[in-house]
Amino acid sequence: MKKSSKNNIEVKDRKKILVLGGGFAGIEVLRRLENKFENDFTVDLVMVSNNNFFLFTPMLPEVASGMIETRHIVTPVRAFCKRARFYEATVRSIDFQKRQATISNVIGNRDDLANWHDHTLDYDYLVLALGGETNFFGMEDVKKYSYTMKSLGDAIVLRNHVIDMLEQASIEQDGVLGKSLMTFVVVGGGFAGVETVGELNALVRDAVKDFYNDIDIKDIRVVLVNASDKILPEVSDDLSKFTAQKLKESGIEIILENPVSSATVSAVKLKDGTVIETNTLVWAGGVTPEKIVKELQCEHDKGGRIIVDGYLGVKGFDGIYALGDCASITDQSTGRPYPPTAQNAVEQAKVVASNLISAIRGGAKVSFNYKSRGIMAQIGKKSGVGILFGMKTHGLLAWMIWRTYYLSHLPTLEKKLRVVTDWSLDLFFKPDITRLKTFTENQEIQTKVFSDAVSSAPARETKSETT
Repeated sequence: MKKSSKNNIEVKDRKKILVLGGGFAGIEVLRRLENKFENDFTVDLVMVSNNNFFLFTPMLPEVASGMIETRHIVTPVRAFCKRARFYEATVRSIDFQKRQATISNVIGNRDDLANWHDHTLDYDYLVLALGGETNFFGMEDVKKYSYTMKSLGDAIVLRNHVIDMLEQASIEQDGVLGKSLMTFVVVGGGFAGVETVGELNALVRDAVKDFYNDIDIKDIRVVLVNASDKILPEVSDDLSKFTAQKLKESGIEIILENPVSSATVSAVKLKDGTVIETNTLVWAGGVTPEKIVKELQCEHDKGGRIIVDGYLGVKGFDGIYALGDCASITDQSTGRPYPPTAQNAVEQAKVVASNLISAIRGGAKVSFNYKSRGIMAQIGKKSGVGILFGMKTHGLLAWMIWRTYYLSHLPTLEKKLRVVTDWSLDLFFKPDITRLKTFTENQEIQTKVFSDAVSSAPARETKSETT
């Protein structure tokens, strides 16, 4: 029988903890378990994630604007693994009854199923922190023609596209087409949408002012579209109104209670029939659990998230926990689910780690009953809004608190120093408008734009919004 290289403990006698997902929730669980079981080889720790890095998502919009360098908000997952094993792979299936998970890695062409290799992992304890994916609410055309802000690749692709629009507009002599190239639509009035539209607006306006003399700054149109009657529903009404006011002062147009109904390569149609001519649609309209989470044989809410008990355990299955974006966790003080924020995910991870330690070492379990310390959002250059320990703040002070808070939560000193350097350089230098295209990306862009433009031209919408 196979023995541990560290001691003579047989593998079958180990308690196997499997953590699925390398986001805020999964990484925090792993870190706490590693600290507790660092020298205890009766516990086997395994993490699986489809990326080999941890992405600091709150700073993703600043990567899209070029304020922060790409590598400065990512940390290799293996940097957190003192003794845990890490597998970069896709979770293909989870069997609660057999207490097994099937993961797959791929060699070569991902479209060829013959290149996918399945591996089975047994577990005694399972942590589900698989996050979520962008929710397009069944609108396939919107999914096809929009850009998202969920991954590092999304931020890079969006940045390249926005700079491409600037380059195209600078040589375009057709006034109508030029204005559509300079029209940018962001959908979603939550934190992701508001922070994205603020960074995008700053990038475009600063770039035009500093580099593109052929573009009239009056032709720039940045639009934030939201289905509800307010933006930032997580904050109070007055802070929401302040946010809207500041966004408008920076040149952003806000459209409320008029959701997107369809899209083409060169236009966005709203529910009331209004058509906005644009080549840039950024979708930040919501998150839904991944398909594998929705298909698990356990209790889900109407959105597909796993319903957990007060200890964050999956109901009916001992030793299995769910947290973060893939779990529905009720706030006892409000009766509503906790919002899927990084702050909540980290606090949930602390409870899950504590309960796992108690299950293995003995002791009482702890329940999750967390009151948020605050909610912050950056809404553009040197402006923010938030509620901190019950106190409302906005403007420059909120912006400084936002930066300080998130800087302190970057995982390593190296990343903190690099981000501070990026922020400092941004104060003194013009924006970097370098567009780094890969050959593959160039081919995809040309195919998408030109083929779709030709095919959709005869059926072009005739009702357009008056500007």
